[in-house]
This record gives sequence, structure tokens and C-alpha cells, in this order.
Amino acid sequence: MNDKEKFESLFAICISLAEAGQSPSVGLLRGKAPFRVSVLEAIEVIKRFNQHQQLEANKPKTLTDQQRIKELEARVAQLEQAIGVMESRLAKLDNI
Repeated sequence: MNDKEKFESLFAICISLAEAGQSPSVGLLRGKAPFRVSVLEAIEVIKRFNQHQQLEANKPKTLTDQQRIKELEARVAQLEQAIGVMESRLAKLDNI
């Protein structure tokens, strides 16, 4: 098994641990791996897994067309309400 295959296998174990609600740790990773894993290898995989998780969390959410339309309609309604308030204030200033 080459290094890339080992990394991918260990990364997959990290993903399965995270999906099960467990935080990947060196001990868990080494225990679940079907082959010998050094502490340094486990640390490196966990480090990369955590970086990957942070990147995924920082990605902007993708919306369906329907969700996007609803959000845009809500923004338009807010803007129309704000314009109405501004127009009424301007009308009061004109009367003074």
C-alpha cells in the first residue's frame, strides 16, 4: 500500500468517525486502521482532516433557486418598507 492509499484510507476513517459524532484522535485513528499507523502519520492526517473541515465550514452555502427567490423577495420587501419610511419622513420635512 503506497502513501497516497494509506492517507486516503485514514482520511476516510476520520470522516466516518466525524459522522458518528466522534472527534478523530490519534488513538482512535490508529485503532480503527487496518494497518500499522505511526503517531506522526496519524497526527498529519488529523491535521489535514481538521483543515478540510474548516474549509468546508467556511464555504458559502449553495441555495436552490426557490430558496434564493424567497431570500430575494424578503430583501425587496425590506427595501420597499425602508423606502416607504423615508418617503413619509421626506413628506413631513416638506410640510414644515
